[in-house]
Amino acid sequence: METADLFRKARPVWAEGREKEMNMTMGFVLKFQGQGKDLILRLTGSTIYRVFLNGVFLLHGPARAAHGYYRVDEVRIGQDEQQEENWLAVETAGFNVNSYYTLDAPSFLQAELSSPDQVIGATVAEDTAAAFIPMVLTERIQKVQRYSFQRPFIEAYRLEEEMQGWRTGLPCPGCRILPVQNLAVQGEKKLLLKGLPDWKYKVCGESRKIGEGTFFIKAAHIEYWPDRALLEIGDKLKGYEADKLEICVSREMDRTVTGKLCRTEDKRETLSKGEFEIYDLGRNTTGFIKLQAQCTEDSKLYIVFDEVLTDGDVRYNRMSCVNTICLHLKSGHYDFESFQPYTCRYIKIMAAEGRCRVERPQIRELRNHTGDHAVFHSSDEQLNRIFEAARETYAQNALDVYMDCPSRERAGWLCDSFFTARVEADLTGRTVVEDAFLENFLLPEEFAYLPDGMLPMCYPSDHYDGNFIPNWALWLVLELYEYRMRKPEECMTAKFRRKIEKLFQYFEKFENEDGLLEDLDGWIFVEWSRANELTEGVNYPSNMLYSAALRAAGSMYGEEEWVGKGRRLADKIREQSFDGKFFRDQAVRLEKEGQGRLVVLPESTEVCQYYAFFFMTADKDSYPELFQCLIQDFGPDRNTDTVWKEVGAANAFIGNYLRVELLSRYGLVGQILEETKEFFDYMVLRTGTLWENTTAHASCNHGFASHVIHSYLRDLCGISEVDRQNHIISFRLSDTGLEQCECRIPVGGQWLYAGITAENGRRILRVRLPEGFTASIKDESFRPCEVIYLDQD
Repeated sequence: METADLFRKARPVWAEGREKEMNMTMGFVLKFQGQGKDLILRLTGSTIYRVFLNGVFLLHGPARAAHGYYRVDEVRIGQDEQQEENWLAVETAGFNVNSYYTLDAPSFLQAELSSPDQVIGATVAEDTAAAFIPMVLTERIQKVQRYSFQRPFIEAYRLEEEMQGWRTGLPCPGCRILPVQNLAVQGEKKLLLKGLPDWKYKVCGESRKIGEGTFFIKAAHIEYWPDRALLEIGDKLKGYEADKLEICVSREMDRTVTGKLCRTEDKRETLSKGEFEIYDLGRNTTGFIKLQAQCTEDSKLYIVFDEVLTDGDVRYNRMSCVNTICLHLKSGHYDFESFQPYTCRYIKIMAAEGRCRVERPQIRELRNHTGDHAVFHSSDEQLNRIFEAARETYAQNALDVYMDCPSRERAGWLCDSFFTARVEADLTGRTVVEDAFLENFLLPEEFAYLPDGMLPMCYPSDHYDGNFIPNWALWLVLELYEYRMRKPEECMTAKFRRKIEKLFQYFEKFENEDGLLEDLDGWIFVEWSRANELTEGVNYPSNMLYSAALRAAGSMYGEEEWVGKGRRLADKIREQSFDGKFFRDQAVRLEKEGQGRLVVLPESTEVCQYYAFFFMTADKDSYPELFQCLIQDFGPDRNTDTVWKEVGAANAFIGNYLRVELLSRYGLVGQILEETKEFFDYMVLRTGTLWENTTAHASCNHGFASHVIHSYLRDLCGISEVDRQNHIISFRLSDTGLEQCECRIPVGGQWLYAGITAENGRRILRVRLPEGFTASIKDESFRPCEVIYLDQD
C-alpha cells in the first residue's frame, strides 16, 4: 500500500511546461565516485524508463499502478559493480496518450541513489552537487504513429554514432542539457512499493538466419492499411494525426513489395539497398530487440518482426499493430536496443537505403522467472513440451499485471486474470502478481468515463471512449472468491466489498421482471465466436455468470440474499434457456418499444453449454443427455460441417478452457490428455507459446492459455486442491494411461512432490508433503493406487 518515505531527497521533475507533451524523451545522468559499499537506487516515473550503469543495461520500469499511484523500483548496486568513476543514466519517455498498456498521466522522473547514511544523488530542482543532470534527447523521433489501438507510439530513430555517449559522460550531439531553471518539480506523488519479483533481462543467444531476398518500393496505386490507430486520432484516441507525423512507418511498409525470397543460411558480407534478411529466434520471445550494425554509408533500416511467418515472410501488421522499428543511421557503428518490449519469433532486417554489415539480431528478454523452478515431467513428450510452452507463456505475460498478450496490448484484462492467477499459485506458491493486479482495481474510488459502479474491462488503462465489458467485471468476483483460498491470511477481499456492492447495484438497473439481465450497456463479450453475435436482449451466458458471481459474493461476505438471488436466477435460466437438447444463447422482445413479450431465440452455441456447466446452471445428473452429447460429439476437433452444424463452435478462449474444466469435474482425465495434446501441440511446434485463438491470425502468446499448467497438475498429477488455511493437500486420482507423471511445486515456502508410476501392473503414488501439511486422497481410478509417503529432503 501507499508509503511516503521511499525518497529522502528526490523530487518528481520534468522539463518545465512539457510534462503533457506526447512521446517526449529525456535523459537524466548522475556522475558518482565508487563508494566501497553497496548502494540502493530507487526510482519511479511516468511513463516508462530504462537505466544504465556505466553504459550497461540495468533495468526497465516502472511496474504499473492505478491512476494517481506510482510503483517504486528498488535495485542494489553492489561494490563489485562500481568503478572508480561511475555514470548512472536514466532514459525516460512520457507518452501522454490513453492506452490499454500505460496510463495517460503527466511525465516525470523521481530517482535517488543512496547508501544507508547519505544520498549520493537525486532528481532535485536545485542546482546541487548531488543532482541528476537533465537533458532532452532527440534521437527518438517524437511525432510518430501509435503502435496499435491498445498501445502508445512506435519507435523510429535518427542516429549518429555518438548519440548514446551521454550514458557514460561522453559528448552527445543530439542531447540538449536543460538549464536548472527549465526543470520543474511536478508535485508530490502517491508512491507504492513495487512488491513484485525482480525481472530478468537475459540476452538470448544469436538467432539463426533462415532467408534472404530483395524488395522494391511501389511508387503508385498504393492501398494503405486503414489502421484505426492512425486514422481515428482525436479526443477518444490520443496521438499525432497522420498529417502531423514526421514519418509514417506503416505507409512506408505498405509501399514495400517483396521481390525475391529464398531460404538460405549463408551470410552476406553486407546488406545493401533493396535487400533483406530473415532470422529465427527459435521460439516466441518477449523483450527488447538488439541489433549491431556497421554502416559504411548513411543508411535506413527497417526492423520488422512477428510471431509467425506469413507465406514464408514477416508481415508487419498481421496483428493490427505496427511491428516495425525504423532506423536512420549515419555511417558508423551502432549497438541498438529497442526502448519498448515486443514479442516475436522472426525478425526481418530490411535495408531501404545505404549499406550496412548487420550482425544477427538478439532479444534481451523481459520475463517473470519465479515459476521456472516448478517441475512437471511425464512419459509423454507432447505433454512435457506443452507444459513448458505454457510456462513460457506465463513468464512473458505475468510481470506487473496479468497481461492478455505481451505484444499488441500488454493489457491487464479481467476474466483472463481468473485463469492466469491459478497458474501463478501453482508455479510459484505465491500471489505476488495477483496482489498487485487486484490492488490496482481496488485503489481508485471511481473510474473516469465508466458508469458508477462499473469496473474497467482491463486496467491500468484509460477508456476515453467509454467502452467496457459489463459481464467481464463479474469475473473479478469469482477471482476474489478463489484468491482468499490462495491467500487466506490477507484482507484485500474485505476491502473490495464496497466495490462489489456498487457493481451489483449497477446491474440491478438492468434486471427484468424475471430477474434476468436484459439490454446491458457496453460491449457484451462471451468469447471470440458466434456467441458474441447473440448478445442483444437477454444473453443467457452472461446471466449464468451473474448467477455464479452473486452466489460467490454471497458466500464471501455472508450475504444470504445474494446467494438466494443467484439460485433463483439459475432456476429462471434453466426454465427459459434449455430447449430439451441445448441451452439457447439469447432472448429478445417481440416489440422494440414498450414491454413486449420475451421470446427465446432458437440458436445455441457450444460455449453457452460450457458456461452452463462451469457456473453450475447445469450438471451431469440433471442434464445427462446434454452431458453425453458434449463429451462425445463436441470439442476442438468437431467437424462443424457435419456434426451439430447448427450449434456455433467454441473458440480457444474461453470455450475450450471451460470444456477442460467440464472434463475435469467429472474425472474424464484421459480425454483431457488427448484433447489438449491435439489442441495445443501444433501451437507449441510453431511458436513455443500458446495462442489467443485456434488459428494464428491474432496473438500467439496469450497469458490465460498457460492455464493448461493448472489442468495438468490437477488432473494428471492428481493435486486437486491446496488448502493453505487448513494445511491439507487433496489428491484426486484418475486413470490417465500414462506410465509416469510427476511434479514438484512450491507450497507455503516449501515443496510438494507428487509422482504416479505404473510398475508391474500396479499404480503407485509417491508423495512428499510440505512440513505441517496432511494429505486427503480420493481414488477414482480403475486400478487403485498404492500410496508411499516420502521423507522430507
